[in-house]
Amino acid sequence: MAAVVNDAVYYLEGFKLFSLKMGRYKIMEELAKSVFVTSVIEKIDTKDTNIRSLGIGSSKGDIESIFTKQLSNHFGKLENTVIEPAEEAIEEYKRLTAKNDWSNVDYSWFNGTFQQFKEHREKEENAPKYHHISSIDTVYYIDNPADDILTMYNMLEKGGILMIMLISDENSYYRLERRFHGIMPIRYFTCSDVLAVCQENQFQFERYHHECTADITEFISSDDHPREKKVTIDYLTQTVDFKESVSESLYNEVIDYIKSSDFSSKSYDGKILLRNDFDVIFIQKKC
Repeated sequence: MAAVVNDAVYYLEGFKLFSLKMGRYKIMEELAKSVFVTSVIEKIDTKDTNIRSLGIGSSKGDIESIFTKQLSNHFGKLENTVIEPAEEAIEEYKRLTAKNDWSNVDYSWFNGTFQQFKEHREKEENAPKYHHISSIDTVYYIDNPADDILTMYNMLEKGGILMIMLISDENSYYRLERRFHGIMPIRYFTCSDVLAVCQENQFQFERYHHECTADITEFISSDDHPREKKVTIDYLTQTVDFKESVSESLYNEVIDYIKSSDFSSKSYDGKILLRNDFDVIFIQKKC
């Protein structure tokens, strides 16, 4: 079965659909103005007014730029490196930056995976370290999350902060993957896994938890929106053409599970509310 993440255009279609359903952009804007300021900007321990940031799996930049704006507002100059494997997403990100009036932000672009970026850095002499690194919903797609978190940590300047945003253990995506782990082409790394890495390595960290839901009833319980229904199910299972790739009985079993209380929170009027709780882990490198 083909993984959604390997089809950049289709992945972005699913990501956009779910982001709109969950009001993701508004949530990120509020987080950037509050938690991000107190947990990153006010705590980066540096005397430099010019800082370097690194975005891992930045997609088309619409989420990451919300946080970049806050950094640009508080520091004199920002050198922002973007890692993104999808060329189409990078082109969209570049168009987005052209609209922003941030004269103190310089961008550099790496069209590739985090693994490829690591290999590229190994060939560099005096590879730069970063005051801030962000990994927003990307640890599920890197080769070895536990080891790569250590790599990210080692890329930080002393006093720098790594921000990892990922699904919580209560998230519906994780429940679905755990229930059907044998057929889904993804293994979700959750907050508990990151916290275990932090504790094992005695990292200094903070955790922020956010609860949210998305009403997906119209895309699951009716056929009025066939394209959205297909994208929804494929994105939830992380499988392109999921219905066509499995038996009818297995497909129906997955749909029944999505409609059940084990997967979703039910409202008083019977709506299917996908739980999209997420956590943000802020890891600071000791000076």
